[in-house]
Amino acid sequence: MIFTDAIFFVFLASVFGAYWLLRGKETRLGLLLCASAVFYGWWDWRFLGLIGFVILISWAVANFAAKRAPGERFRRLALIAGIATNLSVIAIFKYFGFFADSARAMLATVGIDPGWTALNILLPVGISFYVFQAISYIVDVARGDLAPERRLRRVALYIAFFPQLVAGPIVRAASFFPQMERTKTLTSALFFAGLRAFLLGFAYKAGIADNLAQFVDPIYGNAQVAGDTDLAAWSNLALIGATLAFAGLIYFDFAGYSLMAIGVARWFGFYIPKNFDYPYSSPSIDDFWRRWHISLSSWLRDYLYIPLGGNRRGEWKTYRNLIATMVLGGLWHGAAWTFVAWGAMHGAALAVHRAFFKGKVALGFGLSLMATQLFVLLTWVPFRAESFADTLTIWSAFTGFREGGSGSLSVWVWLILPLIALDALLGRGALKPVIQAKVWRQPVLYWGSLGVFSGILLALYPLEASPFVYFQF
Repeated sequence: MIFTDAIFFVFLASVFGAYWLLRGKETRLGLLLCASAVFYGWWDWRFLGLIGFVILISWAVANFAAKRAPGERFRRLALIAGIATNLSVIAIFKYFGFFADSARAMLATVGIDPGWTALNILLPVGISFYVFQAISYIVDVARGDLAPERRLRRVALYIAFFPQLVAGPIVRAASFFPQMERTKTLTSALFFAGLRAFLLGFAYKAGIADNLAQFVDPIYGNAQVAGDTDLAAWSNLALIGATLAFAGLIYFDFAGYSLMAIGVARWFGFYIPKNFDYPYSSPSIDDFWRRWHISLSSWLRDYLYIPLGGNRRGEWKTYRNLIATMVLGGLWHGAAWTFVAWGAMHGAALAVHRAFFKGKVALGFGLSLMATQLFVLLTWVPFRAESFADTLTIWSAFTGFREGGSGSLSVWVWLILPLIALDALLGRGALKPVIQAKVWRQPVLYWGSLGVFSGILLALYPLEASPFVYFQF
């Protein structure tokens, strides 16, 4: 089930009611763990065994790695084994087919037929997210930053907590475990805090992203079905419009999911930190990555970039570490060379920015904003395109030299520009005086505006909801 499905609201209402009727911290946590199992098993019950395996390994390794009795050498071996085991889960289900196909293609170029056929391994939803949470737990315990949790069920709830299970945000154990200990009370402030986040996320996803998908998919194709596009049939303006639409789609879709996850977690008394901070208002690439997918950016920094050496071993090694981190971050997003290229371009941009601008805004805010967002827009092309050939075709449309087809998009697609601009203005606080005006405190105007907003949202809700973009990761 997904957050915009009708069945999810039945599920949520049932769990919410039972949770607050129950008494006792452990009973409530047990209910949330059972609900998380139902939520994840709804996709495919067979993968409950896989996430259970990840949970069990992470719990056992963390407890063993925290002990000093076996000696530092054995403790480090346990840590390496735990990380390797978790990574092997992703490698088998997400990357095995990719690397096998790549090796077969390389051998074919020199006239060697390896004789094996392509494997079609079903990708478990959310595997990259919950495995990264498991790894961060093991590493934090091994470093001594976090005490090991002896109770398996609590580690299980941390890794499988259903609001953020399948598409993040990636939550740190040091933040989540103390929240399980706190006594929780249902208050109107808690309820409405969750409601505000959920409704805004629902508007982002159902009202904006799902409608943008109708413009993107006919040109870029269905992401689940490779090779179903015919870009030659579309004009340059249509290709540019579809790229702009995808820039809006991936942001409003993923930011919307994150907001809904935050809202649902709040309804159960848990706090999940924000995952997006208006990234399309960023005047530099490093600022963009402080605002985009914050939980992944900080994870890559703390568990990959810093262990590689970070910026402690000279400038050239810092550039190497930045590029290596972003390449692996690109590969995390998907098993395709286009994702690797996307990560490499962002890594190179971060290295160039560090080398020449040292975190400063280079050309004045306005020009820097446009240059940064143009780069981000152009790099979304390989992220979404089915192949490098499609990437080059769409990039050529931006140059104006391509002789395109006659296909055109609806003029409605260009509404994404004011929507992105409005979001960026919100991020920069430009509309803060309007939002905080006393006039909005009038009950009639407040509830009337909320009613109008809800009506518009229902009118925009498409007949068929699209899957969340990041479910494929």
